[in-house]
Formats: sequence, structure tokens, C-alpha cells
Amino acid sequence: MSHTPFIAAAYLAALVLLGWCALAPLMRGRALKRFILSRTNFTEDDNASDT
Repeated sequence: MSHTPFIAAAYLAALVLLGWCALAPLMRGRALKRFILSRTNFTEDDNASDT
């Protein structure tokens, strides 16, 4: 019985997990930047209408 498929599956699962751990903060940071920019634009538009 060869253990190669189990070892390959374990490596693949580890790579997927490590890839997700690397990419998730980047995606979260982009979403946060978009949110901050939208809030900044919203407050600038709100301040412009006050004057």
C-alpha cells in the first residue's frame, strides 16, 4: 500500500490553508480601504452641502 496519495493530499491541504492565511488579510485590507474611502467621500459630500 502506497501512502503517496495521503501525503500529497496533506501537502495540498496545507498549501491551500497557508495560501488562504496569506491572502485573507490582503483582501480584508482592500475592503477596509474601500470602506474608508467611501465614508470619506460621504462625509466630504455631507460637509459640502452644509456650506
